[in-house]
Amino acid sequence: MMQPSPIRSVPPLVLFVALVSAAPAQSQNADARTPSREQAAAKAASQPYTSDTPDILRETQLGINQTGYTGLIWWIPFEFWQKSSAERGLTAEQTEMALGKLRDYTVVCIFAAKVGSLGSFDFVSAEAIEKNTFLRDADGKEYSVIKDPSQDAKNLAAMIRPVLSAALGKAGENTQMLFFPSRSKEGSMIADATHKGQFSIVVRAFLGEPEAVYLWRLPLTSVSPPKYCPVGKERVNLNWEYCPWHGVPLNASSTH
Repeated sequence: MMQPSPIRSVPPLVLFVALVSAAPAQSQNADARTPSREQAAAKAASQPYTSDTPDILRETQLGINQTGYTGLIWWIPFEFWQKSSAERGLTAEQTEMALGKLRDYTVVCIFAAKVGSLGSFDFVSAEAIEKNTFLRDADGKEYSVIKDPSQDAKNLAAMIRPVLSAALGKAGENTQMLFFPSRSKEGSMIADATHKGQFSIVVRAFLGEPEAVYLWRLPLTSVSPPKYCPVGKERVNLNWEYCPWHGVPLNASSTH
């Protein structure tokens, strides 16, 4: 009897677990048994930008910078999965089949830790993160974590956790994947990577301040057609309205 193809014998969602290993993991590999490496990995993840970081990660990862704390907040738009899978030779249809139901959520990964006087890390618990982290839309309306997302969402979170743990040690083990609504109460997209807008992740109580706000301004340059200054021809961020070098307005025609 002919053996089944390895790809066909595995649930489609499993094929995408490796895609996230290029995200916070690329900052530095960490051995969970070695505290110094664990600390270095956590620090690197909380300051995620390097010259080798893909543009989409530069735009979607924000380091926690409250005094005395370290951590990372990573918004994972669906475009991340599309871009990552395309770079690995997977088709748009395969991506949609495996992860299409994630379009129902705004997905955010977060870890946070209080830094001790000797450089130790006291990681914030999953319960505290889930209870005190909120999504705020462009109109200022807030949404709590969805306590019981779909089984696909639960499967994704379960499979990503060991990947992050292997990459970041305790920081990865304490990273929480949160699922928020993808649409506002009026039905519009809250975090649309390809259209003008903004949204925030709001953290309360566990970062030493009553409230800390982490803001994304949209659209994301990394998943949109390039935009150029009409004077100097430099490539500019898609959500800029004026060229910072020449002061001229940037509009739709600047994409050519």
